[in-house]
Amino acid sequence: MSESEPRVVAVASGKGGVGKSLLAANVGIFLATLGKRVVVVDGALGTPNLHMFAGVPRPARTLSEALIEGGPPLAEVTLATPVPGMRLVAGAGDPAWVADAAPELVPALIAQLRQLPADWVVVDLGPGTAAWILDLFDAADLGVIVAVPDPTSIELMHRFVRAAFVRRLAALGLGDLIGLVPGEPRRHEGGIPAALDLYLAATAAGDDRLPALRHAILDFQPHLVINAARSKSDMEIGRAVANSARRRLGVPVQYLGHLEYDEAVWASTRRRRPLLIEHPEARITKNIEKVTRGLLAVYRREPDEVPVVREVLPSDNHYDLLEVAPTASFEDIRRANRRIRDIYGAESVAISGLYDPAGLEAVHRRLDLAYTTLMDAAKRKEYDHELFPEGVPAPPPPTATSPDGPRPPRITQPPPIPDAPVERPPMPALGPRTEYTGPLLRQVREALGIELREITERSKIGMSYLVALEGEQFTKLPAIVYVRGFLAEYARILGLESRRVVETYLERYRAVRQATVAEDEGQ
Repeated sequence: MSESEPRVVAVASGKGGVGKSLLAANVGIFLATLGKRVVVVDGALGTPNLHMFAGVPRPARTLSEALIEGGPPLAEVTLATPVPGMRLVAGAGDPAWVADAAPELVPALIAQLRQLPADWVVVDLGPGTAAWILDLFDAADLGVIVAVPDPTSIELMHRFVRAAFVRRLAALGLGDLIGLVPGEPRRHEGGIPAALDLYLAATAAGDDRLPALRHAILDFQPHLVINAARSKSDMEIGRAVANSARRRLGVPVQYLGHLEYDEAVWASTRRRRPLLIEHPEARITKNIEKVTRGLLAVYRREPDEVPVVREVLPSDNHYDLLEVAPTASFEDIRRANRRIRDIYGAESVAISGLYDPAGLEAVHRRLDLAYTTLMDAAKRKEYDHELFPEGVPAPPPPTATSPDGPRPPRITQPPPIPDAPVERPPMPALGPRTEYTGPLLRQVREALGIELREITERSKIGMSYLVALEGEQFTKLPAIVYVRGFLAEYARILGLESRRVVETYLERYRAVRQATVAEDEGQ
C-alpha cells in the first residue's frame, strides 16, 4: 500500500443483526472528527442499511452504478453526510446484486476503493461467508469481525474465521493443502478445517510449503469486537474468545474491545441521526472511540513494535495453559483454574463451535494435569526444573518513575515455592461413561480447589441444598425439576458435561425416592 492510498477496513460478521453496520458507520464518524478524510462504503449487497446509521436519507446513487460495465468511477457516486469529512457510498438495494456479486468483481472494486480521495475507507460487508464477502475481507488492510455474546453468534464468528482463512489459502495457491487434513472436510467442526489442523497435517507430511503456510497463518490477524455487552461477563468474554480461538484455530485473533448495550442506539436510529452526533456522552460512544483508537494504534506502531504472534503452535506448558506466571502463588493458580474452567466449560459461550465432545474432554484432561501438577509443591518443583533449567524467570522490572527520574530496576530473585497447600484429593478419572454420584462430585470439586461457598455465591443455590446434593441426602432436596437445575449449574462451574452429570445423578435420585415411597406405602 502506498502512502497516498487510503487504509481499507472491512467490517464483517458471521450472522446478521449483531451491530456490524452500527460499528462501521460510527468508526467512520469518529475518524472524521479526528480530521481524517473518510468514506464509508455499504458492501451489504441486496440488504443495505449503512445510510441510516450515517444519517443519510434514501440515497439517490449507489454502489451498483460503479460496478456495472462502463459505469462511473466509485468516487463519483459518493454522497455527502451530516458529518464533515465523511462521505458515503450507499449499497445496492436490488437483491439481484447478491447473485451477481461474482468473485471476479472484487479486484476491480478493491482497486476503486484504493483510488478514493480519502485517508480511511470503512467497508460494511454483508453477513455470512459468501465468496465475495470473504475476498473483500481478505483484501482489506484490516479486517474486523463483530459478534454478540451469544452462542450462535460466536459459533458463526468462528466459522467465518475458518472460511476466510481457507479462502485466503486458495488465493495464495495453497488451497490443495486442505487435502492433507485427515477425514472428509464436512467432518470438521463448522465443516471447514482450522488453520492449526492444516499446519499440523502439513508438518506431519513434511510438505515443503510449510513456511508459506506458516507465513499465511501469522499474517492473517482478524480483529474482534463484541457488541451488546450487558454484564461484566459479557464485557470480559471477548478476550476469552480471542484466546480460545488462538488455541483451537491457530489464528492470532486480536481483541479490540466491546460495545455496551445502550438504549441510545435505538433512540438515534429512530431519529435517523448518527449515534456519535446524537449521543456524544453515551457509554457506547466511549466504547466506539476506544475501539477506533485501537485501530489507529495498529497503524501507528513501528514494525518491531507490533505484537505479532511468532509461532503457529500455541504454548502447551502448564503455566501458559492456565494463563499464570511461573512465579504465581497457589492462590493465583486456584483463581486462574476457576477462570479457565469457566472458559472451557461444556456450556461456555466463548468456545461455541470450537470443539466436539471428544475434543473438549481432551482439553479438560490436559487442564486437570496442569492444575494438579502446579498445585503439588514437589511435582511443581520437578516440572519447573525441566521447563526452566536455568531457573524460573523473574517477573519484568517495574516501569514506575520517581521525581528524580526513572527508578532503577529492582534485582529480583525467583520466589521460593511456598509450603505445600492443604492436602486435596486427587482428580478422579472421568470419561463419557462416568456415573456421577454425590461423593464423586465433591471429590472433583475439592481436587479443583473450589470451595462450596464459592459455588453458592456463583450459582445462588443454597448451601444446605449443595451439602445435601454432595451427601446424597435426597430427602432434603426439593422437587426433581429444581434438582435438575442445581446439577446443571454445579456441573457448569466445575467444567463437567452437564447432561451426563444430570442423567446419572438423577437415576440414583429417582431410585432412592421411589424406594422410599414404596417403603412408606408398605407401612
